[in-house]
Amino acid sequence: MNDEREYFTVEQVAEQMQVHERTVRNWIAHEGLPAFPIGKRGYRIAKSDLQAFIDRRKIRPAHDTEKES
Repeated sequence: MNDEREYFTVEQVAEQMQVHERTVRNWIAHEGLPAFPIGKRGYRIAKSDLQAFIDRRKIRPAHDTEKES
């Protein structure tokens, strides 16, 4: 395993993103946030996976998504 990788718990991600832990668990279960299970209910989320998830969900300005005619 790469020692340079940093991992977060569900609680740490929730605190960083200012959301409830249930929201983070929903992201894992239904919205594609990569995580690996630890024990019965715990998860670890790699810092790089969290950043990629955030980047995919960013709202782009309208002028980036509209095509000119």
